[in-house]
Parts: sequence; structure tokens; C-alpha cells
Amino acid sequence: MSSMSTSTDPPRLRQKTGGMGTGTGTIHPSPTESPATRSSTSTTSRIRTWTRNNSGDGNSNDGNNFLISTDPSLIPIPTLNEAFESEEMYWAKPLPEDVVREMLDRSVCFGLYLRQSLPNGGTVGKSRDDDDESLDRGGDRSVQSTTVPIPTSSSSSSGDQPTPTKALTGDQQSKVSTDVSSLIGFARAISDHVTFFYLTDVYIHPKYQKRGLGKWLISCVQELVEQDMPFLRRTMCIVGAGHDETIEFYRRLMKMEVLGGDVASVLSWRGPGATF
Repeated sequence: MSSMSTSTDPPRLRQKTGGMGTGTGTIHPSPTESPATRSSTSTTSRIRTWTRNNSGDGNSNDGNNFLISTDPSLIPIPTLNEAFESEEMYWAKPLPEDVVREMLDRSVCFGLYLRQSLPNGGTVGKSRDDDDESLDRGGDRSVQSTTVPIPTSSSSSSGDQPTPTKALTGDQQSKVSTDVSSLIGFARAISDHVTFFYLTDVYIHPKYQKRGLGKWLISCVQELVEQDMPFLRRTMCIVGAGHDETIEFYRRLMKMEVLGGDVASVLSWRGPGATF
């Protein structure tokens, strides 16, 4: 359901270009990969990060910096279980911590974190104002690093584009976990990393809703899908009845359409963990 927390060699960073407008994600080899297996590992299983300065609500002095990471080890399970227990995630319920850890390790996870500082210790670079009125409301203010070139795009910027991402050095990447102060958003996908991508458990803490963060989170999800899954057959998500705005949200950001009976039939069985 969807609604609105070692290699012996230094990691080598590869800046991805293309995809959705100016958005770029930084890919880091997974800590569990050996050099011998990296070349055959799907890019969706490697760690990607996106950074953003300020919450997109027009307040440039609120001091908030945000990080999205696909590293499941950063996710605090107690905080995630609190989200599972909330009314916002009406389709979920808390699970034993070892079960949650197994679930995260088997999924493509996107943790959205509020940070006290950027990995280089401060806010650097120039900002871009975006006046697009999105479903999440508010513009989008992003930060580009002055230390690492950001690929440019001929596409015009819009509120539906992920914000530019700064590439991190090995030392900076090692500081990410210490800069993370709290998990405020989450999304995960069940995927074979090649042909199918099922999105679920999308969540933004109520305190941080209506600031464009949900739009940014899902735009980063779509960026990963479009850049790293060239043989994709279908992305899917389930939206509860009566959530027409949510349907429109995913139509805009992930190009999804409601399946009609003349297109396909989706079959489902309610397992013991189902809540509705």
C-alpha cells in the first residue's frame, strides 16, 4: 500500500546522468559486495543517496537538510515500527525486529532522513527556487555542491523532478550515518531488480507533510526505476478506495495508470498479515 525511517577498498562513486530532468542519484557499491561480484550486481541493489537543503515550503532559513538513502542499514527499526503502527499506514502493523530487518534486506528501501548537517559539514553551493504547485504543495529548494560537478540537463526544471544530488567522497559517505538525526519518511519496493517493481509502505511523518518531501521521495524512486531497470515490464502499487488524489499523485510522478478490466486482471489473496 501507498500513502501520504565492507569492502577493503574505498568505495568508487559513479555519477548517474540522464533520467528525469536534472535529478541525479549517487551510486555507491553495497558494503556487502566483493570486488569480484560488483560487475554482475544490479545497480538497484547498490546504495544511492540524494540530498536536499530545506523542506520546500519556502522557508530558506529553517536549517533543515534532508537525505534519501537506499542503504537499509541506516533505517532505525523501532522508528519504522512506530510508523507501521500509525493511522497513516493503515495497511501495516508492527512486526518483530528480526522480521523487519529481513524484510528490509530483501527490499529496495528508500529512507528519508532529517539531518543536522550536510556530509561536508555545512550547506554549500547555490540554490534553485521552484514555484511549481504540486500535490504536496510548496516549491522545491535544492542544493548543488560546489565541490563535485553536477551534470546539467536541457530539460526545464519542474516540481516533479528530483533535486540535484551531490556526489560523496568515501570519507563523506562514511559520515552519512552520523549526520542522520531521524527517519521522517520511507518507501520500499519488492523487485527482481530487472522486470518488476512493486511499490509499498510509502510514508511521510505528519509533521513533515505538505512540504514537497513526499513528491521528492517518489521522484527519487522513479529516477532509480528509469535509470537502473531498462528491461522493466511493470511498476505497481495498491491504493485504498477513496484516495483519488493519491492515484493522481502516482499517475503524475510514476506514470502509473489504473488497470481496467479490458487491460488486465490483478488477482490477490489476503494473507495473515493483511489489515484491510
